[in-house]
Amino acid sequence: MSYRDLRDFLARLEAAGELLRISAPVSSELEITEITDRLSKQPHARNKALLFEKVEGSAFPLAINLFGTPQRMALAMGVNDLDELNQRLAKLIDLKLPRGFAAMMSRASDVMGVLRSIGLGPSMTKTAPCQEVVITENPDVNIMPILKCWPEDGGKYITLTSVITREPGTDIRNVGMYRIQVYDGQTLGLHWQRHKGGKEHQEAGKHSGETRIPVAVVLGGDPAEMWCGSAPLPPNIDEYLLAAWLRGRPVQFVKCVSQDLEVPANAEFVIEGWFDPNEHRMEGPFGDHTGFYTPPDLFPVMHVTAITHRTDPIYPTTLVGKPPMEDVWMGKATERLFLPLMKLFMGEIRDVNMPAEGVFHNLVIVSIKQRFPGHAQKIMYGLWGLGLMMLAKGLIVVDDDVDVQNLEAVAQRVLDTVDWRRDVTVVDGAVDQLDHSSLWDSYGGKIGVDATRASTDQAPFPVPPPLPAEKITALLGERWRETRQTLLVALDKTRHTPKQVMRELWKLCPDYNIIVLDSVVDLHNLSDVAWRTLGNVDWRRDMLISTGEIDHYAAAGQARGHIGIDATSKDASDGHPRGWPQEIFMAPEIVARVSRRWAEYGLGEAIAANNTESVPQG
Repeated sequence: MSYRDLRDFLARLEAAGELLRISAPVSSELEITEITDRLSKQPHARNKALLFEKVEGSAFPLAINLFGTPQRMALAMGVNDLDELNQRLAKLIDLKLPRGFAAMMSRASDVMGVLRSIGLGPSMTKTAPCQEVVITENPDVNIMPILKCWPEDGGKYITLTSVITREPGTDIRNVGMYRIQVYDGQTLGLHWQRHKGGKEHQEAGKHSGETRIPVAVVLGGDPAEMWCGSAPLPPNIDEYLLAAWLRGRPVQFVKCVSQDLEVPANAEFVIEGWFDPNEHRMEGPFGDHTGFYTPPDLFPVMHVTAITHRTDPIYPTTLVGKPPMEDVWMGKATERLFLPLMKLFMGEIRDVNMPAEGVFHNLVIVSIKQRFPGHAQKIMYGLWGLGLMMLAKGLIVVDDDVDVQNLEAVAQRVLDTVDWRRDVTVVDGAVDQLDHSSLWDSYGGKIGVDATRASTDQAPFPVPPPLPAEKITALLGERWRETRQTLLVALDKTRHTPKQVMRELWKLCPDYNIIVLDSVVDLHNLSDVAWRTLGNVDWRRDMLISTGEIDHYAAAGQARGHIGIDATSKDASDGHPRGWPQEIFMAPEIVARVSRRWAEYGLGEAIAANNTESVPQG
């Protein structure tokens, strides 16, 4: 199923019981964030898209959490289940020659369907819903109900964007989903990271001497158009071709009123302007999908020349923060859709999972049909060389009899098979620009874990002996627990360093893995433990092996190596030369306000807050 525009999608959500309307007046500064955060972490029965009909300071309603469950993300993509996406693409890119006349006709029909979807040229119109209202004199983005998402954010941010640029010299279009900071009504900050297409266009403009590069920020449209800017397409592949294929018909464009660009005609709002590739301004901080504030940095400045919108526009936005949130399911759609492309380059891949706790780039789990020694390492290096998979900080490779979507099964296979001295590969390379733990900006230690079995009859490692609990408590106090042959420690670093604790614990219990976390961490919340561990570790600096150095040639009869991970916050004394970011928490007064007003919102039984300041757990 495809949709004409955002409001068509909202009608579908409402008919399916997936949309809640809030008619009570609410503030765009933190209040909408707190309401949305509470609902977005609930099971599907409570987790709904939200339409705020009365946002203080704006005449326009606001829609949020549109893609916040796998069911809604599937609806947005026009499928019943997200796995249908990889099935559709796999059928399209199947390079085997069809056998028989019927198969040939089916393949021809598929190809013709794609051509009909994407069109043989741009579909243009002279009149468009997104230009029912045109503002070229003193345009001001503050007419929109733009959110201040988190207390320490540098200002208000436009988040659910499709930012359109054309590369100077080639005219190739790029569409990216980049956050945009509002400095004032006509001046915006464009946060595109160094690995993204917008940054490439900026650099091309520098080299060609451009001083005014057109840019348009599109808000709304049909959900395939809204999502496609987040898709990690190869360079020079137009994101709107992907949107057209997904929805089964070409995207219709209209010329901007003040810039030489085309934008989707069915959008809700369009902000037009230009940027000078040599002009920068401090952008941030911003509470990001990592669960931490991205620190301020220099980014390009957009100068607004026009705003166009529908007569009765709806402002779409999204919220990021500690997972799971809406972006998890947008990323899951990407994972499912692009799985066939991974298989095209590495046919032994069976499935892939990027868990929410890994915030996309911190952990990727892959299952393969293993055929030879070193096969897992081949996959690791292949993925690290495949587009934006180069940013994956952690890879786990398992055999194809393990369901990678089942994290319990993956964890058990790792415990059964991995000798941490022999079965890990540590490399240095590119990491996400938002990774706060790396030694250098965008460059740090990464790990690949070979959890495949040497043979199908390989016996699992034996279960370790019981822990000497009294001795551990004498060393650490009560702030530790054991789970899955792993000791979790919440450490007061004023008394011990993490690696000192690991070495002392291995004297008492040499057959256990160890993860050391900050003293405030709730050791019983394993999802939170996993998120912190994956986010806070540089695998070159923060890992110890109980038996010493990594040795890929260690004999099978030697003592098994175990891993110790320093997942604490760090500073220069820990060998971390960069500043450590602040964790995202909501302001107590906002938490209290939303709790007090919950019945006014009409959202059912009260839901407790998630992002409150941590205190040490007993």
